[in-house]
Amino acid sequence: MASLNLDAIYSYRFDGISHVVKQKVWDQIAEFILNDAVRFRDGEKVASILDPACGDGEFLNGCANGDLDLMGCDLRSRSTTLHPSINFHQGYFQTLDFNKKYDLIWISNLLEHLPSPETLQEFLSHAGNLLSPNGLIVIMGPNIKYCYTDYWDFADHLLPLSHLTVCEHLLSAGFETLACTAKFLPYSFRSRLPPSSTLARLYLNFPLAWNLLGKQFLIRARKT
Repeated sequence: MASLNLDAIYSYRFDGISHVVKQKVWDQIAEFILNDAVRFRDGEKVASILDPACGDGEFLNGCANGDLDLMGCDLRSRSTTLHPSINFHQGYFQTLDFNKKYDLIWISNLLEHLPSPETLQEFLSHAGNLLSPNGLIVIMGPNIKYCYTDYWDFADHLLPLSHLTVCEHLLSAGFETLACTAKFLPYSFRSRLPPSSTLARLYLNFPLAWNLLGKQFLIRARKT
């Protein structure tokens, strides 16, 4: 059975968007997520992070300036833009053995690519087994309730998910949702706001703007 050529698709999808500018925006997002995670870990800092679909590594790269233990994996081979300090596994996340636990598992724009609700449950179950005792799973993704007009414009979107759908999946997989933000980031880097590190910082620190422009959910959860 033929599969999607992800390299070709992503090259087309992000054509004309500067990787340098994109990384600077992700640096701001990563800083926000790390600080947010500390709040839900009762003040305990994050020491290790797993990104099950790291792509070009923008989120992990944004976390690579400290002493964090960083692990990324992806179906594609290791990106040339991934920081050298980041460990990497290629393959299906559900079948990989990482031999350790992580304080934070970051899942960004991934669950909608899975082929079925059953696969999503398997994915979350595997993630739960890789969390440290005070570990946190943080999920960000397009919210079909707010971007339904262009949700299916991407060839690799397979599951229709809202923040409510994902919260139910988490409950079924043995997680407790600590916080669910229905509107967080805009849908994509081709949204109404131009990609800019300064604008990203201002946006992240002004939650009222999320209600106007946010089309992606942000969910924080832990194993019960």
